[in-house]
Amino acid sequence: MLPFKSLISSHQLTPDTVATIFESAHKMQTAIESKGRVGSLENAIVALLFFEPSSRTMLSFQSAAQRLNAGTIFAQNATSTSFEKGESLEDLIRIVAGYSDIIVMRHAQPGSAQMAADCSDVPFINAGDGGNEHPTQALIDAFTIEKHIGRLDNLKIVFGFDSLQSRSIHSLTRLLSQYPNNEFSFMGPSELAPPPAMISELEAAGVRCTQIKGLPDKLDYDVVYVNRLQEERFADKSIFDKHRRFYRLSYDMVAATQALILDPLPRIDEIDVTADDLPNAVYFQQASYGVPVRMALLSLMLSN
Repeated sequence: MLPFKSLISSHQLTPDTVATIFESAHKMQTAIESKGRVGSLENAIVALLFFEPSSRTMLSFQSAAQRLNAGTIFAQNATSTSFEKGESLEDLIRIVAGYSDIIVMRHAQPGSAQMAADCSDVPFINAGDGGNEHPTQALIDAFTIEKHIGRLDNLKIVFGFDSLQSRSIHSLTRLLSQYPNNEFSFMGPSELAPPPAMISELEAAGVRCTQIKGLPDKLDYDVVYVNRLQEERFADKSIFDKHRRFYRLSYDMVAATQALILDPLPRIDEIDVTADDLPNAVYFQQASYGVPVRMALLSLMLSN
């Protein structure tokens, strides 16, 4: 059982809740490896509403639903729905709630997830609301860290390179701030530094935060978490063009550190492809964990 009907923010993911989800996710991963499917949701319908581009999140939710033997219904962009005719988000969610047992939605507008959840009669999962949050990605990231390092506390983590606009960074820092003795550094240009309110929130939770301009000489951390510059969110594209090639992990940087290298993907410029086969570059494994983690979440939320 989970202590919420809908998942909107990483603030809801307490250590006890995360432990419950991860226990189920490990079982789901074992089931995938041995049987392929777990027939626990054969009577459920999962609605996937993706009004922003997606590949990993949409496909892994679809795979998770199908591995649980649930049915799925889709809307993949705004032009395929009555948004094109002027229908409101609230009306659409009320309609889709009548067609499904749980709704997963990605939307470009920050705050849209809370708006949708407030008018949904069925459980709701935020699959990304603009540059705000992406709580299921945070679960996958934390699952990867725990699986490869064995803990979620006492970690030194550096985040790059767009802490201002990366919803994945926002959600993961909020989740990990609930574990003791974590230290966060934010690496990137000053224009893309974390919002001051975010730093204040993390420090109030007991996290020591530092900011790094440029690329450090050594990646002396437990985890290096990089995300692409969020091109679609730049009001001034000249800032994107100025920094996109500079902020990049080279093969030598990754090979010279023992840090776990994570990236929620898609990769654009932030990691050189020559680093992909290094043992600490686990971002493709990280993406694969999206299926068992999202299977666990769907199963637990519907069992509520």
